[in-house]
Amino acid sequence: MRIKKTVLALVLVIALIPASAAFAEDDPVGTAAMMGLGMGARALGMGGAHIAVADDASIIYYNPAGLGVVDGISVTSLYTNQYGAAGYLALGGVARHIGAGILRLDASGIEETDEFANEIGTFGVASTAVMAGYGMTVMPNLSVGAAVKYYQETLPENSGKGFTADMGVLYSMADDKIRVGAVGRNLFGKVAYSSGAEDAFDRAFGLGVAFEPMENLLVAADAVMDNGFSGKVGAEYRFRQMALRAGGSFGGNGTCLTAGAGFEAATFNIDYAYQHHNTLPDSHRLSLGMEF
Repeated sequence: MRIKKTVLALVLVIALIPASAAFAEDDPVGTAAMMGLGMGARALGMGGAHIAVADDASIIYYNPAGLGVVDGISVTSLYTNQYGAAGYLALGGVARHIGAGILRLDASGIEETDEFANEIGTFGVASTAVMAGYGMTVMPNLSVGAAVKYYQETLPENSGKGFTADMGVLYSMADDKIRVGAVGRNLFGKVAYSSGAEDAFDRAFGLGVAFEPMENLLVAADAVMDNGFSGKVGAEYRFRQMALRAGGSFGGNGTCLTAGAGFEAATFNIDYAYQHHNTLPDSHRLSLGMEF
């Protein structure tokens, strides 16, 4: 078990190192990889298909154009122990046209060994992303938005930081029963390291659609192009204060199946997501949120 946790921790370290070779299934690779781990158990329970959903606090992460149409004030928080090797925290909030979010991945106590496999100490790695965005309606049924992101990571004997931004559009039709969205992520910028090296953020472009074929049922699908193509699909069915969700993602990094559930009571909501990965251990995500 100790060896297994060490191996999983090293996988996360590799994911944080620029130009890394591979992470896992639906998880990202490359520069600032942790910014692709998601926000909100509701979205993750739907396979991560959320570009066009645009009706909760996680929209600052998935498509800032949704900030132009979200009413009121809402917040969401997510925490998970990433494969038993690192803690991942995601916080998001929206207030009318403005949104903000924080992502934090922290792996500590990773064993450091010498050439004879003797433990000589421990080390840790961490990365943080802070984002702020604004969205507005530019004509009936059409909104646009942008989010600026600051990223910082700390690795053994090295650290890096940089700025980048996302931009998105969202269009609704059929009395908001059908929504189409598009987003460009990490459109510019580099991570500058204390070693003197620089790495450009990995750009990604996504197109999503969400529709309600019947009352209380939401279906969503996203197509994303970054280092390769990936697809995400999901559905949510609501009855009274409960919600059931299912979905999946597929592409060059493998397949991930998801399921989830949610409960709402007055202004409070709790959501859970389960993700089944091909090779790494399955993961569990829990979110707490409030709406005002």
